[in-house]
Amino acid sequence: MTTDKTRHTIWLYDGSQLDALVEMARRSVPIERRGAITRSTCVEAAVTMALAELRQNGAQSALLAALVTLPRVQDDR
Repeated sequence: MTTDKTRHTIWLYDGSQLDALVEMARRSVPIERRGAITRSTCVEAAVTMALAELRQNGAQSALLAALVTLPRVQDDR
């Protein structure tokens, strides 16, 4: 990761999943490491992992399958 930060605004149809991810991740590590887990770090990690999976699997990517089948994604088109 880089130390240069840029601000991005994302709009989630349902933010409860991100909140649940942050909460579950924080509970899974020792107390002294919980502060490192934020919504931003979770989003950054998810994007990094999704990109790696897409690069590895290409058209067979689970990410692509989710993007074309999620009802909310289709509704926005």
